[in-house]
Amino acid sequence: MKNYISTAEVAIWIVLILARVVLCLSIFKKHLFNRMPLFSVYAAWTTTQSIALFAIAFLATYNVYYYVFYVASHLGSLLAFLTLIECGRRVLPGLDLPQKQKAISLLLASVSLVAIFVSFWPIRYVEKRIESGAYLCVAISFLFITVYSRYLGLYWSRLVAGISSSLGFLYLLQGTAKAVMGHYPSATVLLVRQISQVANVLAVIAWIIVVLSPWGESVMTEEDLQILEAAFARIEDSLGAERIKAL
Repeated sequence: MKNYISTAEVAIWIVLILARVVLCLSIFKKHLFNRMPLFSVYAAWTTTQSIALFAIAFLATYNVYYYVFYVASHLGSLLAFLTLIECGRRVLPGLDLPQKQKAISLLLASVSLVAIFVSFWPIRYVEKRIESGAYLCVAISFLFITVYSRYLGLYWSRLVAGISSSLGFLYLLQGTAKAVMGHYPSATVLLVRQISQVANVLAVIAWIIVVLSPWGESVMTEEDLQILEAAFARIEDSLGAERIKAL
């Protein structure tokens, strides 16, 4: 297997492993497992996966590496999907707020475009077509959570947005890569694979920043609650005055 890996890929792989180990230590330091357990498990699993695959790549055959990679990557995708649900649970209650119809319509329109693209794009195998569509739909859902959480300014929105945006771009890149493989020469496929590895490194660095940074956390004090209550009272008074004028 090691004969198929370039020196550049080995270097990026080592940097990725180190970055993921730092991420796990950061999660442990900030006690993030108590607050976002599914993302924490996802981070721990992908770290273990990277280390195991690195060892297998140099100690075992290509067939062994392929089967381990296949099983591990699908488990990783399952954990990423659960992370999507975890992030969504922090954002979707906000859909009771204004603009919910527009937000849902944009999300459904984006998923429909993905379905149309996957249906007409010439992918030889049905399972690859489904896999590419699933990756792209997950990517769009993560990006939707990112944009909507920042729009609403929800509690912990920076942390959720940092995690969701990185995972969204990762899955967007992976879904696109699966769609183009088989249509371009092997040199292009190798380049896409290296870009994917670099994107993984950048995503992990982004997660380390949002986990360790104080942006992702906010403590709501009694003073903050009073300010919010006063603001809502002014809005209600204003709406009541407008109704009286209309009558």
